[in-house]
Amino acid sequence: MYNLKKLNEISQGDQEFVHEMIVTFIENVTVEISDIQLLKSTEEWVVIAEKAHKLASNFAYLGADSMHDLAADIEKRVINDNNLTEIAEKTEKLCHDGTILINQLKKDMMHEDIDL
Repeated sequence: MYNLKKLNEISQGDQEFVHEMIVTFIENVTVEISDIQLLKSTEEWVVIAEKAHKLASNFAYLGADSMHDLAADIEKRVINDNNLTEIAEKTEKLCHDGTILINQLKKDMMHEDIDL
């Protein structure tokens, strides 16, 4: 679901930095997902696209490629004013899968399964 290779390369072996980045990722993504869920109910698609853009960057650093691609696709579809039904479905998937990713990271950190 994620791969810390890129984050480890960026950190140049600083494991404390990697740990802090994961904690920050968990905090930021949790807030962004919550915001997107609220925005979806009010159909604020442009703001959702902005948040999806932020999430795409976060997912890229964490090596969550499928999540990155999904967030980037949502942003692109909103900008191009594509099918709102598909955007809504993809947004729901992003929130669902993002929550699973966060829970997995928390679990791995708690059990120190993350190879820092």
